[in-house]
Amino acid sequence: MLEKLNVNANTIQSGGRVKLINPNLGHPLILNTDQKIKKISFELELLFISNVPQIKEFEKFVRNKIHFIPIFEYRWKLHKIKEEKKNLFWRKIKSLFTSKKKRREQQEKIQDFRRIKTRTYRGDPIEGILLRVNEFSPHEVVESGNLEILNPHEYLLKHNIFDFGSKFYRVALEITFTQEVIAWLKDFTFIMFDIIQKLENDEVQVNNHALVVSKNEWDNINFIHATDLHLAERNDRIYEIVKNWLGLQGNIFEFAQKSVKKVSFFKKSLNKKETKPQSPPKIEPLRKRFINPNNNFKKFIRLMNKKVLQNQLDFIVLTGDLIDFTILSKLSKDLKKLIDFDYDHSNWKIFKELILDSEQKIRRGMIEGEELLCPIFTITGNHDFRPYHYDIRWGNLYKKIGLNANEAIALNDQLAANPISSITRSFRALKGYFSEFNCSLDYSLRLGNNVFIFLNTGPDSFKNLRDFVSGHPSVTGVSTRQIKFLEYIINNKIKEIDNVFLFTHGPPINIQKNLSIFDRIAFKKSKNDFISKFDEFKESVIKKLGKKRTNARIDINFNVKYGTVSANWEKLVNFCKDHCILTLSGHTHELKEFRLEDSDIKTHVLNAPPFSLKKIENPAAIYYDLYSELYTNPKDIEMFAPFVVQTPALGLGGYSNTNLVGAFREIKIVKGKLASFRLAFIKK
Repeated sequence: MLEKLNVNANTIQSGGRVKLINPNLGHPLILNTDQKIKKISFELELLFISNVPQIKEFEKFVRNKIHFIPIFEYRWKLHKIKEEKKNLFWRKIKSLFTSKKKRREQQEKIQDFRRIKTRTYRGDPIEGILLRVNEFSPHEVVESGNLEILNPHEYLLKHNIFDFGSKFYRVALEITFTQEVIAWLKDFTFIMFDIIQKLENDEVQVNNHALVVSKNEWDNINFIHATDLHLAERNDRIYEIVKNWLGLQGNIFEFAQKSVKKVSFFKKSLNKKETKPQSPPKIEPLRKRFINPNNNFKKFIRLMNKKVLQNQLDFIVLTGDLIDFTILSKLSKDLKKLIDFDYDHSNWKIFKELILDSEQKIRRGMIEGEELLCPIFTITGNHDFRPYHYDIRWGNLYKKIGLNANEAIALNDQLAANPISSITRSFRALKGYFSEFNCSLDYSLRLGNNVFIFLNTGPDSFKNLRDFVSGHPSVTGVSTRQIKFLEYIINNKIKEIDNVFLFTHGPPINIQKNLSIFDRIAFKKSKNDFISKFDEFKESVIKKLGKKRTNARIDINFNVKYGTVSANWEKLVNFCKDHCILTLSGHTHELKEFRLEDSDIKTHVLNAPPFSLKKIENPAAIYYDLYSELYTNPKDIEMFAPFVVQTPALGLGGYSNTNLVGAFREIKIVKGKLASFRLAFIKK
């Protein structure tokens, strides 16, 4: 049954085309049951896009054709089979009253299970009973139960993402649990489902991991924040290419040694001193130093699966730079133009294959993976808007993946990058993301008294050229439309007792290690002024020195808008200060943590040097320290919040610290209070 599920979406049915776009892999729908699992029937709503103009006609495409496939872990299923064998005597008696057909089906099911190679096992499908269909009205904000979405109409239709149709439909269905699902929920906190839409000719389209049913009452939540995965098919080719090149270099060295021995007689005859061939410098083996972001993600999934099976994880949030670039680097330029960001020729497919542990071409240096057993929520980063690959020598990227300069040059011979196309950006680069992961750029989710807001900060910004040239590009930021979305949430969805978490890719606050000439001019107040390293301005260090707390304000001494969001920066910082307890972002690949306060003393930052030296007002007093290590209980966190933190990259090392690789952040909510947001690493 499972092999039949892997087909292309958007299949034509008698001229009509229908696609489920929400929920999906990167934006699942979460429903709740009770701890005793008395509630086993649920009503849920799905969002479709179609070229079918009439509701009655559209109903034919969804009635009796939507199914939900529960996802189990194979060892749990094996345990259940062993339990059944314990009751062998009673099962034999029962089998006397079971038809041959039924016994044959049961035996086939066991044989199918024994052939499973991944960690997951798909159960029997549950049919969705159609309740009603409504047209989707293009309002600014879409509300559906505990979910708000900034309407995707504008960009999905404007950029012709699905290449067909302009009609959106909301479909209400009812599902009822099977005994197998109930048995799973007795042992685990939640269960995930694939949503299957049957098409003509026995074909189907699949929205993987799109539905989650949880027993959690959301007073206690464990979730993970990870960012900057930088996944790409190219990552799995680098090791093999460099290894072959190193082998060639070794052969050349051996040939040189033999050549020297052959000519040594003639050198002696000419009374010339023989020069011994120099050995190549000793370096660590490639297998020990090479960092493959794809392998890091596989290790991350393994670790997360262990947490799921111990009921220690509810969901994962991935905040952008999910892939390194869109179109596979192995494709020729002519083919790149023809495919127009086709999913099957993009790194979005690689991303999905890693999550589902689909079969991939095996190359040297790749490790085995597992299918992720946990739901994820995603937003986009600046790299996700980039169509084409880039030279790994730019920004010294080769150092971040453990290569040396010579290896980077050899690699570039086979994976040469066009310097112009490498910095281009395109909204259609997200076509595979919208189709297979998440059709919503901006959305929010309420779980108990916790509100989670997911905000897209856009592609690279060339407005702040200084940041881009320095290798720390700003992102375009948030639009006026997004600010209105935040205002809607403030006025309609946030209560005083709520914990509000904001997720962005581009950080609202960031500081550079060394000040630029523009910032030195801006912050210098006298000839004797000297700006030191930002680590010396840690709030805890200033306190130990007995200085005034205002001396620790990082915004007085540093540019806090370096490599952040270009548009509506002040409004975004204000939102973080006034409404959020914790803002989580990535982009910088660094570990930086700030906290915000109101202040009567206002500081200013340069807007976009060198094109604009206009100063804009900073709306908050900003302090810097490793707060996730200082405050590890709800009382202290609530007292000193809000916090704005950056999580180092999961896929690559930091710009100034390559050891910051494989990082993620564990966030714990205990009894309705934020209790911890500490950093962790896959290697540790």
